Amino acid sequence: MKSNNVKKRCKAYFAQRLIAYFIDMIVVTIISSLVTYPFVDNKSITKLADESNKVVENYLEEKTDIETYFNQSMDISYEQAKITGFSNIITIIILVLYFIVYQIYNNGQTIGKKIAKIKIVKNDDSDLTMNNMIIRELFNSFILVDILVAIFTLFGKNSYLYGSLILELIQYIFIIITVFMIFFRKDGRGLPDFIASTKVINLKDNLESEEVVCEN
Repeated sequence: MKSNNVKKRCKAYFAQRLIAYFIDMIVVTIISSLVTYPFVDNKSITKLADESNKVVENYLEEKTDIETYFNQSMDISYEQAKITGFSNIITIIILVLYFIVYQIYNNGQTIGKKIAKIKIVKNDDSDLTMNNMIIRELFNSFILVDILVAIFTLFGKNSYLYGSLILELIQYIFIIITVFMIFFRKDGRGLPDFIASTKVINLKDNLESEEVVCEN
């Protein structure tokens, strides 16, 4: 039964959020590829990719042990990070412009969210601010992780290797907890939403500017 007095903003379905995420990542990947293409050393990247394949092949053929495989793989990973350092910085800037600046000025929506008919709002239904969006997307889009990895690269191989491994572990834990929260919480709020005091709502199929009236 629907309430006659209270209009409740329905949470976005997980499938909607997933669709929006994939669409947004495709958009960002295309833009990043076009912008960073002149700065990418394709020859060096191809060479390192061949070396990486050789390392894997040697390990699978038991020509090297696990320790050698790990060390060689990490060395190649660090070299790749150095080569792509400048293009990674450009990608981070694009992520900030798309997920923070564009989204705040587009009423809490990216291209993916528009297509999936969802949007970000403030949890108390007041106006969404730039601070809310910055805090949310630093964690939700893992922009903060990308920034920290780029910084670790400047401090040498060991800092990069151990720092990126720790951040990757934290990122996976963060994702798992957030997915469970979206599935099982009635308001569908994940960790980024709690950190930024936001939530993601579902919109009517025929009118994006109005929220669905949920059943009590």
